[in-house]
Amino acid sequence: MARRIATIVLGVLVLGAVAGVFYLTNTDNASIWYVRVDDAAAQRKDDCDEEAWEYTLDAYDEGGGHRQLAFTAGKRLRDGAYLKLGYMPVREVVSWEEVQPDQVPDAARERLV
Repeated sequence: MARRIATIVLGVLVLGAVAGVFYLTNTDNASIWYVRVDDAAAQRKDDCDEEAWEYTLDAYDEGGGHRQLAFTAGKRLRDGAYLKLGYMPVREVVSWEEVQPDQVPDAARERLV
């Protein structure tokens, strides 16, 4: 009986671990946040062999919710550019792309001006 319980518990733990790995590696689950690049927030990362810039910016979701996000870019970003960021807990910013101002939801765009 104890062996059967141990097997069930182990099975549940393995399934939980597999589900956790899938969740953390699947970027389709990322929440979307919007930022406006501020050149003053750019910090060159000197500990890399390649060019890298670190940004910490105020981000807003489509409902106007606020969060400060940090991410790294392989180049210096255009000052004033609007970015759409993919954010996941634990992994933080997993993707970014430049978008046009009219692609930013109104509630976020009002706060980014």
